[in-house]
Amino acid sequence: MGFSDDSIGSLITRSDGFKALQGGARQTGKLAIGSFHKSYPPLINAPGPLQPLVPDVRVPGIIMPGLRPLTVRDLLTANRTNSNLIQYTREDSFNNSAAPQAGEGVDKPQSNLTFSLHNAPVQTIAHWIAASRQLIDDAPALEDYINTRLLFGLKLVEENQIVNADGTGQNISGLLINSTPFSGSTSGTPIDVLGAAIEQCSLSGFLPDAVVVSLFDFWRIATTKSTIGTYILGDVQNSPVPRVWGLPLVISQVIANGTFIVGAFRLGASIWDRMDASVEISREHSDFFTKNLIAVLCEERMALTVFRSSAFVSGSFPGSSS
Repeated sequence: MGFSDDSIGSLITRSDGFKALQGGARQTGKLAIGSFHKSYPPLINAPGPLQPLVPDVRVPGIIMPGLRPLTVRDLLTANRTNSNLIQYTREDSFNNSAAPQAGEGVDKPQSNLTFSLHNAPVQTIAHWIAASRQLIDDAPALEDYINTRLLFGLKLVEENQIVNADGTGQNISGLLINSTPFSGSTSGTPIDVLGAAIEQCSLSGFLPDAVVVSLFDFWRIATTKSTIGTYILGDVQNSPVPRVWGLPLVISQVIANGTFIVGAFRLGASIWDRMDASVEISREHSDFFTKNLIAVLCEERMALTVFRSSAFVSGSFPGSSS
């Protein structure tokens, strides 16, 4: 005996149909169950962030961008000060007339010294960022991240000031503007130029202790080869501190490509820290209190003194436009 669609429908019942049979009814009657032969699409995981079937995997923390190494401050002598102005006396000229006395009773030679007073004002370097109080409360790790980024940004500007600032306005007077221009030949390789600059600096009475170049010029120098294909600087990749003419070759990513500084950094200049770099948080800004916002402030106060311009020699490599 075959089954009609109706009889099939009476056999495939919903739960309330079974309850009716269990209660003693002889039949449930015809139950609507839709099309028995209806087809449905296969289960496919939805793409994108809203897919319902597979949970996501969250990488912990925040992926920070690459941070430039900061190198120039470490070359200089660092001092502390409680003042807002650094003054120093510099010898401007020495007329050395020392010589054997021309004879008994004859005047001895007279020499002469001249001096001048120089000022280096303490300047403030600072920046701040706004954030909601809820965000800091709900993601405490973000506070450390913001502190780290603000401090790095501050120190990056500090290095740029030390190297490039021209002393105008609230800028400090940096190394380049206070250095002696390179007077040697710019023919030959960058290594030749640095050798001549080291000689020029040494003739001033200051023995240079480092060479500062850009990352681009570092690799120009490091990959310079001899006529037989060997690297002039030797096995640079296995040297913890690459050296040229016996001096550390220091990379600074704030100095312009094609520019170099050779100097007696320890003796020729000093940093003066009035206030160390610090981070403060406050709601005392504009309407931040009523908006539940906070201001994260990062600042420092410092000065730079370049005692002798002859202690530093700066110039451009051959083939550069700077």
